[in-house]
Amino acid sequence: MRPHSLPLVMLGAGLLWFGWFGFNAGSALGANEGAAMAFMNTQTATATAMLGWLLVEKLRDGHATTLGAASGAVTGLVAITPSCASVTPTGSIFLGLIAGAVCAYAVGLKYRFGFDDSLDVVGVHLVGGAVGSILIGFLAAPSSVAGATGILYGGGSDGFALLGKQTVAVLSVAAFSFTMAYLIGKVIDRAIGFRIDEEDEVTGIDQVSHAETAYDLHQVFGGARSATPPSPTGIPVEPTPEKESVDA
Repeated sequence: MRPHSLPLVMLGAGLLWFGWFGFNAGSALGANEGAAMAFMNTQTATATAMLGWLLVEKLRDGHATTLGAASGAVTGLVAITPSCASVTPTGSIFLGLIAGAVCAYAVGLKYRFGFDDSLDVVGVHLVGGAVGSILIGFLAAPSSVAGATGILYGGGSDGFALLGKQTVAVLSVAAFSFTMAYLIGKVIDRAIGFRIDEEDEVTGIDQVSHAETAYDLHQVFGGARSATPPSPTGIPVEPTPEKESVDA
């Protein structure tokens, strides 16, 4: 299901983008060079990731979308997080561009393999985080705060060793996260059930689970004659039929 309001999607993406500066730059625990570098890398990687995603949409689908721009921005935020202290602003540009393009294709895989991933967590967060972590082995710059040297900066054997360490770290975290999430999901499924019926999901989870909806679209778009007037007691009141006019 597509989001019901693209303006709210963009508002949320903007708030997330702004808040992520505190997330990455704040990791330096001070107003110092590390915070400034993380701040700049976060901005450039997010911007180019959005462009990378839109470029894939344009080439693949023939048009770039607002929803794709928001998804690309989130991809950049995710990808730069593990590498914000290891790359330069120049490196972050390429990192964001690569991550945005790769994740745009990765999200499309859920339709091919039937993944139930309504928030694109796998395609954006898992793939984006993995891309950002592994690219440290290529784009890590000795002039960065971390001081590591990637393959593209002349790291040689040390660069390949760094790439290997990053790859092992990504695979280890993925294996641990999958195992724990699978076990937790099984416990929840046995205890209270992991999901509702498909029919209830299509009808509306809010209505089925909470007996309410965020928007009363019937009252907004329906005619006055077809709408049932509200009652102070909570009991629906049928509308009073209009009397026919009689000519004198």
